[in-house]
Amino acid sequence: MDSQDAQLAELLQELEKQIAKKDFSLPALPDSAQRVSHAINDSNVNNDQVARIITTDPVLSGRLIQVANSAIFQGLNRIDDVKRAISRLGLTCVRNLVVSLSVNQIFNVKGQPFVKNQLEKIWQNNMKIAAVCEVLARGHWQLEPSQALIAGLLHNIGTIPILNFLAQEKYAAHAEELIKHAFLKFEPELSQSILENWNIGEEISSIPITIQKLNAEMSGPINYADLVQVARLHTFRGTSHPLAKVSWANVPAFKRMDLTPEASIEAIRLAKKEIDDTIRLLNGK
Repeated sequence: MDSQDAQLAELLQELEKQIAKKDFSLPALPDSAQRVSHAINDSNVNNDQVARIITTDPVLSGRLIQVANSAIFQGLNRIDDVKRAISRLGLTCVRNLVVSLSVNQIFNVKGQPFVKNQLEKIWQNNMKIAAVCEVLARGHWQLEPSQALIAGLLHNIGTIPILNFLAQEKYAAHAEELIKHAFLKFEPELSQSILENWNIGEEISSIPITIQKLNAEMSGPINYADLVQVARLHTFRGTSHPLAKVSWANVPAFKRMDLTPEASIEAIRLAKKEIDDTIRLLNGK
């Protein structure tokens, strides 16, 4: 082992120790999203109470109204206040959308340009994955589209503390290799820990580990992990990402969704405008 490899191995070992003893902070939901999520988890909460929480954050209020008036959710009449937005969308959908619209705030690290670029790339990909999940959920599988949106956005949230940790100057020379190894070895379990800490629900918090078993046959009805697996394959199709090399014919999620790979490509092509609109909403545009 040469000196470069030895140094890389030493840094990976250090990272593994830090993760094992949880010696760095995990990302928290932005305050507004945390308060809304906590309130909606209370079975006694009503629309007025949730509206009061959301209106304390003018930016979030405006974006929720924007989403409620978007082509995805628009009813016969345009709405212009948070209470009507909640009535149109329903509390579960509002909770999911508030989390989705707020989470981009934590995809931001200070430090090495390479690390910042990595995080920006992850966020851009996650928006595409989330938008494809949302479109797929509107099929005949009785899955909640706003829940599918969260599943796609947060499936690899563990990349954030890893990148925050590796943004330190001492890791700069080995950042690319460290990120590659760390994502592969630590990201799924870290992602699950964060989602469990956020009380997102087992259906979503189990996804980071479940989606690693790309070729595993699963029992039971179609779930959000199936959507994320298929959406990731679509998002990385034609790129240099390792998932671009996967044979779709060997991925059980397509069969569970009663879709051929070819049919899914056509479905996503037809939904391009809706996908682009969803990405713009997530980006605040």
